[in-house]
Amino acid sequence: MQDTDPSDLGARIAKAQAERAEKAARLDQKRKESINKPAGMALRYSAELVAAVVVGGGLGLLIDHFARTTPWGLLVFMGFGIAAGMRNVIRAAKRLTDETVATDETPAAREETTQ
Repeated sequence: MQDTDPSDLGARIAKAQAERAEKAARLDQKRKESINKPAGMALRYSAELVAAVVVGGGLGLLIDHFARTTPWGLLVFMGFGIAAGMRNVIRAAKRLTDETVATDETPAAREETTQ
């Protein structure tokens, strides 16, 4: 059995409390910095989806005008625009999730989950 010095234990507790307080302060600062991030991401998602649908519809109308296939070009390319918009939104959401996971997995966070 180990014979631990009470003053050593107190120093270790103080060190752990200081590390915890530092981590809480960093998380609080990070929260304050990212207060507008959800609104920005929502605007980005909607803009990407709308832009893809507008471009697809525009190309469809252009093809309909020159090929004289009136509703079909618009319908087909509007479908392509919707599919491209959804793909862009999914890709942007995945990128955001990967960034969040990468910032949350600091070495200290990994140590806490393994213990």
